Amino acid sequence: MKLGSVLLCAIGLLWGGEIAWAQSSLIRQGDKLYEQMAYIRALDFYQKAHKKDSLNQLVKLKIAESYRHLNDPANAETWYSQVINDSVAATEHKLYYAEALSSNGKYEQAQQWFESYAQERGQERRIQNRVQGVSQSEVFYRNQSFISVNEAAFNSPQSDFAPTFYDSGLVFTSARQGSGRFAWDGSNYLDLYQLQGERDIKSLSKTINSRYHEGSAVFFADNTKVVFTRSDFKDKKLGKSQDGVNKLKLFYAEKQESGKWSKPELLPFNSAEYSCGHPAIDLDTTLYFVSDMPGGFGGTDLYRSNYHNGQWQAPVNLGSTINTEGDEMFPFLRVVQAQPDKELYFASNGHQGLGGLDVFGINITQGTDGHITNLGYPINTSMDDFSLIVDTKNQTKRDQATSGYFASNREEGTGSDDIYHFTSLKPLLDQPMVKGVVMDEQSKTFIPGAKVVLRDAQQNEVASTVADDEGNYSFVVELDRQYEVVAQQSEYLENKTQFSTTEEKIAWEADVLLSKNHSFSLFGLIAENDTGEPIDGVQVILTDNMIGKPVLDITTDTRGTFSHSIENKELNDRISYQIQLSKEGYLSKMVTFNSQLTEPGQIDLHEVLDVRLDKIDIGTDIGALIDIQPIYFDLGKYVIRPDAAQELDKMVATMKENPGLEIELGSHTDARGSASSNLRLSDKRAKASADYIVSQGISRSRIVGKGYGESNLINRCADGVSCSEEEHQLNRRTEFKVTKF
Repeated sequence: MKLGSVLLCAIGLLWGGEIAWAQSSLIRQGDKLYEQMAYIRALDFYQKAHKKDSLNQLVKLKIAESYRHLNDPANAETWYSQVINDSVAATEHKLYYAEALSSNGKYEQAQQWFESYAQERGQERRIQNRVQGVSQSEVFYRNQSFISVNEAAFNSPQSDFAPTFYDSGLVFTSARQGSGRFAWDGSNYLDLYQLQGERDIKSLSKTINSRYHEGSAVFFADNTKVVFTRSDFKDKKLGKSQDGVNKLKLFYAEKQESGKWSKPELLPFNSAEYSCGHPAIDLDTTLYFVSDMPGGFGGTDLYRSNYHNGQWQAPVNLGSTINTEGDEMFPFLRVVQAQPDKELYFASNGHQGLGGLDVFGINITQGTDGHITNLGYPINTSMDDFSLIVDTKNQTKRDQATSGYFASNREEGTGSDDIYHFTSLKPLLDQPMVKGVVMDEQSKTFIPGAKVVLRDAQQNEVASTVADDEGNYSFVVELDRQYEVVAQQSEYLENKTQFSTTEEKIAWEADVLLSKNHSFSLFGLIAENDTGEPIDGVQVILTDNMIGKPVLDITTDTRGTFSHSIENKELNDRISYQIQLSKEGYLSKMVTFNSQLTEPGQIDLHEVLDVRLDKIDIGTDIGALIDIQPIYFDLGKYVIRPDAAQELDKMVATMKENPGLEIELGSHTDARGSASSNLRLSDKRAKASADYIVSQGISRSRIVGKGYGESNLINRCADGVSCSEEEHQLNRRTEFKVTKF
């Protein structure tokens, strides 16, 4: 944006520290012009000085800085690269070099210099945004197949930008003729031009266009009122600030019955000490604009002023979500009356982007703290892309195809800045969303007014809202993230659900079920023992041991959870529950929970009990899952010893808990002794063990004992191999393999 940057230029470069300037006549003349912001002429003197002394690093830096102000990133990069590691370069020059690299599409190099700048200056938000933007630039190309961009037919070889809708056509800013030359870059002064048809262009008004700059304008709904940007020039006098800089101001004019525009009047919040420009209007009552007035967040910020009781009120900054330490400019309000829906579009170099100025959007229907969306390629490129407007004529829904105009200084254009027409087949702010309903878990009725909080993977609160009358909520989310949605309501227990946005889609659903808060409750999360993944569909039978009756028979939900409200209990009462867990394909489990109700609230059973389930299949060794210790026999015998019975009782309990489970009890020996004697002894021990389990009430049809002797060694310790006692012990084992379940 070469001439576009003129509309909100700040004072020239502040050279850090006291620099000993070279005394040559060429450099002195260049410096004088530089201080006057006549960068194109200053550059000429600096380049001549460089020819006389090509080793002068300070002159190279001045050339780089001049190209930066002229918004020529290709040449700026070339000259910065020669001095960036030299002592003449200050910390801020690393930022300027990174921005030039980014504008030239050299994202990896740009990231290195953004990070180098951040190491010296601290983690500014805009630098974090730029680093993230250049490191994830591919994200900005995801909608390119839905958007078409074509250069407008009315561009000139000069700068054309800031289109605005007016009287069935356009008004735009251009340097195509102008009334004089601008010292900044030698171009014509800017004026406002009216386009009717495809190429019928004329000056908007001699009353509005002056000897100096006029730029970006906005017309009220009836096309009889306009607010526009102009250099501080009124009554044929050019105003200046205390430091001698001509600032920009906002002017207002009305169309008279004769068809001519009235004499422009200054809006009340202008000042000689700061600039105001780039107006946008919302329903003729709220003016949005750009300013570098004191108290902002960065170079230029977005503000708004409401029209009330016949006066424009004091400007209000749009806040830190929209404004950054960089420059935000060129606002546009897209209002779809039938929704109602309001979207604010603006250009910025402080948010995540492709380089230079990018166009961003935010839905401000509910306020200015929403999600900022980069419109992506092909609207945005590595160069400056800005002053986007959207045609809302005859549009009743935001999801209709969208068209409009914007400006860019991309290389393929006709002039320095050019106007482009775009058409998007999908909403420009088609943002990734999560939505859901907060409901009563038992009655499945909606819970209006519930507070809903969105948290990231680090448990930071990202956003919060209140469920509507039908329990609905929604949040804008980022792609490739982990999130948690937490719902709260005074009459219910808090609950949460998790989801990720790693799938190839932009909409997710996450309903939250809440249980009535009866002061005391039990909550359980059932997960797989190996993976920790939640298990849905687990039957949970909760028996109250105090009354000897089941009080809950439920299955876990998709999050693997269940809950139970404890009723008719008072503080310090004791509770005791038997919890039976079962699901096909998993080893059933029964656990007991005893506690005293020392404080109201929810008891998380999974934090105090082992309620994880083991997945089983044919051939699974149940003994390993329930931690059966080695079963020992006296030498050469197969009588069940008391210590062996204690371990076998674990299998008895498991088979009672899992009535469909059938087991082969296999006994194995090591390789010492003859194979035949090992086989006989192991078979007797296996059958004795199976007989013991049957004696404890398990049907003989559910368990068979079989000896394998030394036929299934699990290590190298075969006949003739020297092994330690520990290695032989590994082969002396009893296995309880699943044959049916």
